[in-house]
Amino acid sequence: MGAGNLITEISGFFNIRGTGRKILNILARSKRGLLVSEIVARSKNSERAIRTHLKLLLHLRLIRRKRVITKKGKLAYRYLALRTNELIRSTKKEMHRRLRRLEVRIRRA
Repeated sequence: MGAGNLITEISGFFNIRGTGRKILNILARSKRGLLVSEIVARSKNSERAIRTHLKLLLHLRLIRRKRVITKKGKLAYRYLALRTNELIRSTKKEMHRRLRRLEVRIRRA
């Protein structure tokens, strides 16, 4: 299964649509990771939309970020795609977490 197909399957499971899926695909094609401004330029979406989706993708542990210092000396983050095995492992963990949460709700009902 190629990276694109894997991203489609995983984003379907997490109900990640347009912009989030686009970010995952952009990062999968980037070898060194990208800054927010670079993702905005490649995706043609607003910075606000990109930041919102990056926050969700980080929360789901579908991407990672690395601290960097810009040429102007400011703190920034470079966002990176996970390797295929890391992406699958992270997805499994989130699936198990959601199943446990569902089981707790069922027991309480």
